[in-house]
Amino acid sequence: MLLGVGGIALIISALQQFNSVSEPVDDSLVPTVLSATLDSVSTSTIDTSLGEEPSLSEEPKDLATSTSSPVPALTFTSTPASTATPLSDQLESGTKTLEFTDNLFFRAGPGINYDKLGSEPAGYVAPVTGKSEDGKWYQIAYGARNRVWVSADWVYIESGTENIPIVQAPATPTTTPIATDTVVATATQASVSINPASSDAISGKTFSIDANFVTGISTPRFLVGESFDVDMRIVNSSSSYVSFGAWGVHTNLYPNFVYIFNGDRSSDQIGANTEYSWDNHPISITNPGLHYLQMGICLDNAANCLGSKAPGDKWYILTDAIPVTVSESRLSPVSSEGSPIEGSYFSAEKTCTVGTPCTTSYAVNEKIFLNLRIRNTSADDKSFGAWGVYANPYIKRYFNGNGDADKVGGGTEYSWRDWMSFDTAGTYDLQMVICLDTADSCKTSLPPGNNWHTLSGAIPVTIK
Repeated sequence: MLLGVGGIALIISALQQFNSVSEPVDDSLVPTVLSATLDSVSTSTIDTSLGEEPSLSEEPKDLATSTSSPVPALTFTSTPASTATPLSDQLESGTKTLEFTDNLFFRAGPGINYDKLGSEPAGYVAPVTGKSEDGKWYQIAYGARNRVWVSADWVYIESGTENIPIVQAPATPTTTPIATDTVVATATQASVSINPASSDAISGKTFSIDANFVTGISTPRFLVGESFDVDMRIVNSSSSYVSFGAWGVHTNLYPNFVYIFNGDRSSDQIGANTEYSWDNHPISITNPGLHYLQMGICLDNAANCLGSKAPGDKWYILTDAIPVTVSESRLSPVSSEGSPIEGSYFSAEKTCTVGTPCTTSYAVNEKIFLNLRIRNTSADDKSFGAWGVYANPYIKRYFNGNGDADKVGGGTEYSWRDWMSFDTAGTYDLQMVICLDTADSCKTSLPPGNNWHTLSGAIPVTIK
């Protein structure tokens, strides 16, 4: 289950923009006429570095200095020492907003001696719900029902602060460990892209994605917001139930978690000495860049899990990484001289599992599913005799004929999903091709002759 709390649209958008999913794609083998809009935008990257309000050396000098340090062994209790303050999800009309001028940590109270509850980058905007008595910290709404604190030195409020109410600070947190019989886990602060960790109770068993490979990119590649499926399995090796507040997919790029489950329901716990799995769950990522995806879990209540980030702070990375490229724009269409048809998309599907290289490698006679999309750039309908995939000296024709179905309407796109296989080991370059001739003529010829046109770059595949 993904995030789904009602409240202020601005905050939900900021908190949940990377936790939304699309409906699963229908895999029916029916050609689809698509919109002809192909506008592309440039790909950008996001600086994910986090400051300590914004850095340890730049803390306000008249604030208390934190003396706490990370403790590798964490003891979990049902009542954490510091949490985001849960309040009504309704805000008064005319509530002021502030904007972060640097990357900031959230705090449980107005001071660096309070626990960190998460972070957001420069440019983040949030409603202001209060300020500290000395005016050096602001309380903001984060999520529909949570209130957290940020340093006033690194935010901007456009229209003054005189009408912001003073909010009493919560009790100063204590650093005294609490004795408990609950699960004890060891966290790691190692690189989140290569080194998996596990708690003493929960470990990761399976993590895979249904990937698409396209021409010119060696990793799986998706568009911003495009849905793809993940499969996950975890194991509870302890002799008691273990509850969790969130479980999902971690990415090294901000914001860094796509939640699969989020909550404290009785179903959000794992029985003693059992496994727990989630299959074919669609997720999407809406910030571009090279993401290293890993499975992670938070062994705390849901509110605290949503106010913090992996690794550490009761978040655990449970697998190695699968690299995925997320792009803002579609690839440039490929057109051939003298042809009104251009190729607008071509990809090979592959299930990528942690522990094995994520490449386009297949077994002899294994089905290779492919996605093809073409566009008619002319104003008139255009017929074709064959359309498919060429891998010298093989060709898989998806259409053969001159019927009404075998043509592309003027100014529209046409898509198809099908599979091919190879009965001989080797390395092959797959390319999308089309033959603009009669079906009989297309059946007796191969690219590049006889009105055959190449509509994509090559996707290299290895058959073993």
